[in-house]
Amino acid sequence: MKIKAIIVDDESRARSFLKNLCSRYFGDKIEIIDECNSVASALISIQKNTPNLVFLDIQMPDENGFELLSKFENIPFEIIFTTAHKEFAIEAIRKSALDYLVKPIDVNDFKVAIDRLESALKNKLNLNRYQLLAENLNQPASGKQRIAFPTKTGFEIIHVNKIIFCKSDGSYTFIQTTEQQHYTSKSFKEIGELLESEIKFLKVHRSYLINAEYVKNFKSDIYVLEMTSGDEIPVSDKSFNKKELIDAITK
Repeated sequence: MKIKAIIVDDESRARSFLKNLCSRYFGDKIEIIDECNSVASALISIQKNTPNLVFLDIQMPDENGFELLSKFENIPFEIIFTTAHKEFAIEAIRKSALDYLVKPIDVNDFKVAIDRLESALKNKLNLNRYQLLAENLNQPASGKQRIAFPTKTGFEIIHVNKIIFCKSDGSYTFIQTTEQQHYTSKSFKEIGELLESEIKFLKVHRSYLINAEYVKNFKSDIYVLEMTSGDEIPVSDKSFNKKELIDAITK
């Protein structure tokens, strides 16, 4: 069965471009059943057509894309956000394990987003990532934010301020929190990008990212950080900045 999709964007060219992408690369999988130029018209169309997927522009003149989500108590469709600007909202979207496409849309990024969408639909993930998005939008760059990390069986939600350190482990990333250990299929680089705006997180080694709040001691003779969890983290003497660590701890 084809994925029924609606495109919501106030620019007709953007709608046509996205429609052509769907037709050219996923014509056998995606059917564009409607195009809308506003939140108001999208709400009517969604209620009428019950789509599986909505391509949702973030910036629109009257109401932004996020305001459409507020119209639903439970969102019964998947969303791929589109935007012409990289902004704080993009960070919140990524932390909620949702997809977005930056205009002008890159074909490869589009294909990756659709592949992930198919996987989410196939696995019938029941995690309310849109509720998580709303929370993170209300708490930008805050330790109170939560991140949805993909795992082999779905997603795990972790509070940012409970992460002690992250360690690269091949194509996976090991995450030690104050409560337990996690493994995520996100790469160490991706984890770093998700946490880069958090002032407490520092990359002290090519394979380690630490939360400065949980540093107990710095053994300067052997360049090792002792964490409150008892773990010892090696430090790269070329990249480590003691002043940066002290500043992060004291803020």
